[in-house]
Amino acid sequence: MLKFNFRSVAALCVATAALFVAPPSQAGDRTLFGDFGVVGKNADRWEARLGIASYDTGVFSHKAFDGVVVNGEILAPSPDFLYGLGSPRPYVGFDAAIADDPVHFFYTGLNWETYFTDRLYLSNSLGGAIHTADKLEHPDGDYKALGCRALFHLGIGVGYDLTRDVTAQLYADHFSNADLCDKNNGAESAGIRVGYRF
Repeated sequence: MLKFNFRSVAALCVATAALFVAPPSQAGDRTLFGDFGVVGKNADRWEARLGIASYDTGVFSHKAFDGVVVNGEILAPSPDFLYGLGSPRPYVGFDAAIADDPVHFFYTGLNWETYFTDRLYLSNSLGGAIHTADKLEHPDGDYKALGCRALFHLGIGVGYDLTRDVTAQLYADHFSNADLCDKNNGAESAGIRVGYRF
């Protein structure tokens, strides 16, 4: 069974950090299907996001714990070499829980935005995460059995641009190990956040 260790987490962080030093994309907007589904609209911009969510709330795992999550992300401009993938922007983020025996997540990866109108868009994220849970394989302990110290991060959101620079999203985060470890209960949060592009 494959287990993540400190070196694999460090390699993931270094590889993602290398994306930030690449030159930003100069490519313009592109469409996926004719005039429908614009991608790359914000590929050349930085963005800061801050939100609040319900702890242990999502679609793919059962709710066992109550609390609140403070979420934050920084997105960088998309490097030119990611143009063929739809100009995703590299991101780093965190989910800081306010709950009994909280588990916090720190994550990084790539974020895609697909616009369906001038203001309405779908946001998708794919990356990796590490967390602060003490017990990884104890299913009925202080938290669900997350199995691995390093997990995958999946994010999805529906956003609306209030102005060119300010946006709001309904979003959800999912963390799990894709059955790479003995236990894989997963953890999720769902809530609302605002973003500022610059």
